[in-house]
Amino acid sequence: MSQPIEGRLHPVTPLRRSWAVLLGLGTLVHQQHDLFSVGTTGTKDKIDLPLWAACAGAILAVAAVVGWFAAAWWQSHYSLDGDVLGYRSGLVFKIRRQCELHHVQSVDIVRPFLGRLIGVCTLRVIMSGTTMTLTYLTLNQARSLKARILAEDTADELLYRVSTQDLVISLLLDLGTNIRSLVLAMFGLLPFILSGQFLALSTLIAFAPKVWRLTGKRLFVYSGWSVTRTAEGCYRTDYGMFDTQQYTYRSPRVAAIELHQPLLWRRFDWVKIKVAVAGSSAPGILIPVCPRTVAEKLVLHLLGPDAVTHLQGPIPAPREAKWATPFHRALGYRLEQGFFTTWDGLFLRNLTTVCPTARIQTVSVEQGPWQRRLGLSSVHAHMAGGENVIAAHRTNSESAWLAPTLYAASQRHAQAAHP
Repeated sequence: MSQPIEGRLHPVTPLRRSWAVLLGLGTLVHQQHDLFSVGTTGTKDKIDLPLWAACAGAILAVAAVVGWFAAAWWQSHYSLDGDVLGYRSGLVFKIRRQCELHHVQSVDIVRPFLGRLIGVCTLRVIMSGTTMTLTYLTLNQARSLKARILAEDTADELLYRVSTQDLVISLLLDLGTNIRSLVLAMFGLLPFILSGQFLALSTLIAFAPKVWRLTGKRLFVYSGWSVTRTAEGCYRTDYGMFDTQQYTYRSPRVAAIELHQPLLWRRFDWVKIKVAVAGSSAPGILIPVCPRTVAEKLVLHLLGPDAVTHLQGPIPAPREAKWATPFHRALGYRLEQGFFTTWDGLFLRNLTTVCPTARIQTVSVEQGPWQRRLGLSSVHAHMAGGENVIAAHRTNSESAWLAPTLYAASQRHAQAAHP
């Protein structure tokens, strides 16, 4: 049996937690500086304070804040004994958390830029509906805990690394995202254009963070992106130029794989791969850009060879669908060999979603008022975590056959996987 792992967080933790409180106190003192006079006497309408008293008060305030967080850090403790990860913290209000390792979905190591300079990082243990965060640990501590939690070996295999050139070109050719960024920037500049007043540029501040997330930030976040297969069958992503992060996907937890292809990527046959994990609120990025051959290789790794054959040959939408959407030719689905695959997309993007039928929880048929008039309906396969895989705009007779067939297949394969 493995030896238990236990210890405290890194000693820099109380300093990291106290700086915000000290900054707030400093701001408050600065706002009230008109009430005090330091080092002078006889000042009218002000409270005179000797210089030594002001310095002593500042030192006592800093010592009290840092001492409080240092005492809280001393009470914090993590342990990994067998298959149970525990963490306790709190000075006045005690907090004790425990989780069993088979409930863990992924383990993420986050290395912020300043943390890398002093050799510390954050370990995030992600479970269904909650996250246990250990801030800060040394890199060796975090890697040791992660290896034990995921039962990893050291024999890792690098599957793919995104080159800087491909990343930059793909971001420039992501027409849909760039158009949204341009529209947001124009909304921010519109008051200045209409009024001509320089102060009207202040409205751009409200749109700047969103524009930054859609444009320049992606380059820093996606830089150095790589996918590695661990010895135990997990798939780890490493990424980030300044704040490096890791995220690990367990193949048994994969609910669906999405292949996104913007319009201008089709010339290079590039796709973005997203993975929906059971219990997660939104799909995570496995690779921001890669050739389709690499994407098919990763689908093979995560879901098996039968899933790769599902990436071709969809059943197209019926002719009636052209009255429901101008992009009816992009619609399609395929159901066989334990997988349900759908095709969707608008002018600026194509989307292919493949999911194991064993991961489907419920199936529903939805019909809007315009679909009702055209005799169409859409079949929704509901996955764990809220993700939906939709066969859109099928005829009513086809939907009446597809929904029970899909649900029966999900029950059959789920029982086969978990007898």
